Amino acid sequence: MYALDWGIFLRHDLDSPIAPFMYLWNGEERQTRVLMTDGDPVEYAKKVLESEEKSFQRFVIGMEGYLRDEKNERTDAIIVQGFDKTQEKGTALGQMFEPKEKNGTFRKIDRVTYLGSPALHLPVETTDNPDYSVEEPGFNAMSLKDGDLTQILAFVTHGNPSVVADTVRRFLRAKLTDNTAATFSGRFDIQITPGMINHDDFLKFLVVNAADEERKSPRGTEWESKTGKKILLNINHGEKRFLTEFETENKPVGAPPAAEPKTEKKAKYAAFSESELNREYRRILSVPNARTNFTALNDMAELMTEYEKRGIAMPGKGAEKKPWWKFW
Repeated sequence: MYALDWGIFLRHDLDSPIAPFMYLWNGEERQTRVLMTDGDPVEYAKKVLESEEKSFQRFVIGMEGYLRDEKNERTDAIIVQGFDKTQEKGTALGQMFEPKEKNGTFRKIDRVTYLGSPALHLPVETTDNPDYSVEEPGFNAMSLKDGDLTQILAFVTHGNPSVVADTVRRFLRAKLTDNTAATFSGRFDIQITPGMINHDDFLKFLVVNAADEERKSPRGTEWESKTGKKILLNINHGEKRFLTEFETENKPVGAPPAAEPKTEKKAKYAAFSESELNREYRRILSVPNARTNFTALNDMAELMTEYEKRGIAMPGKGAEKKPWWKFW
């Protein structure tokens, strides 16, 4: 899904097809290859894989092509084939779209399409303990008073933008269809934990589009029709605002309020000594269920920033096989 989303992100603002690409994963390390060829990208990828010197366990081939829509008409699509070298078969997915150059705007068409299980292009590797685990997102939500109704505050954390976007989509879908949906004010405040995803443009594109698509889905429009209320979204990645709709709700037209003087936020751990930083690190790791504790996640993100700012290695950093947020 990451590769499919990346292909859509690359294409949405272009007036011409994207170049075929390939990702290779070895644990948390990802390598990128551009498949510059006039022929079949999959066949070319096979040759690249055979000559690849760096080790990898999983890989994804992504390209632009065509699929048939429900009217059997040829439609532009991003297509990906993903494989694990310990499995004989992979998974192929496609996302149809209307390109920007056609009518001036990019538009996805229908949902992701499952395209089958292509055969692995390489000899199957045997291993005694293959790791097929998937890191679950950290998630928490609460209801807050909004007059006689409630608004929803949700926290999401993960290192994969596609997982974050999918979590937001599923959360909105569940809330708009559960038996307490009529008690909502329609305001959803979504906070994405900072410090784990560096590509803000990609993350913003995925999350804002996922939330907006769910709002405009039959579930969302039916909820608005039944309740007479609008679904409003606030989406923040730490201090970076991706979407802000609460502030524009029911505001009178007139002179804008005077801007408040900006105050620089002081780093939380700036005055800590190195030994104090290490104690704080151990304290956060000891917090029960820290991955779903928003305060602990924010504290760890700020702590990691302070270590990096000073050029100090975090305790046990050299022995880590996973990023810090997967300790939990």
